[in-house]
Amino acid sequence: MSQQFSELEQASRELVGLLDEADEKYWKFMIERALPKVNAHELAGATLILGCYGGIDTFSDLIIGKRFESAQPLKYQNLNARLMHLRTRTFEAARRIAARQVW
Repeated sequence: MSQQFSELEQASRELVGLLDEADEKYWKFMIERALPKVNAHELAGATLILGCYGGIDTFSDLIIGKRFESAQPLKYQNLNARLMHLRTRTFEAARRIAARQVW
């Protein structure tokens, strides 16, 4: 189980770095608030992260770097490709922890 929490922590920290780079304050805050619980290997850390996903206007729908869309389209596409990758990686890591049958 320790390995799963380490994977979630690593993915979450990379995601926070990307959100900071894109100046996305709200979702950065939401992921950061789960990190102490993830570091403590608490289920609540994974469930806080999972709570950001799904539905309309949630983290699942986020597009970052909109200010670059016209002026620097390659940067815009790169930011969002990285976001997609890290968002999926973080979700999968949190889901693996939350899916455990025994706590």
